[in-house]
Amino acid sequence: MTRGHLLWMTVLIIAVIGSGVGVVYTKYLSRALFVELQEVRAARDRADMEWGRLQLELATRGALGRVMRIAEERLQMRAPSAQDIVVVK
Repeated sequence: MTRGHLLWMTVLIIAVIGSGVGVVYTKYLSRALFVELQEVRAARDRADMEWGRLQLELATRGALGRVMRIAEERLQMRAPSAQDIVVVK
């Protein structure tokens, strides 16, 4: 083998080893990013559930306010005062 062939062989071996290390490192980064993606998706799902719960609570409170308003306007109902409340044991 000539000196030129030996030099090219060495360069190619280093390139193959570098390529292998690059593949391993890229796979590691890919897995780390996938784990992070799963965590972000779980946080998004928790936020979506909380949003739905808050929307339901808002709708419920709105419905209660409407019922109270209708009871006062149409039926002339009112909440009892403290002296009108009787506790039965």
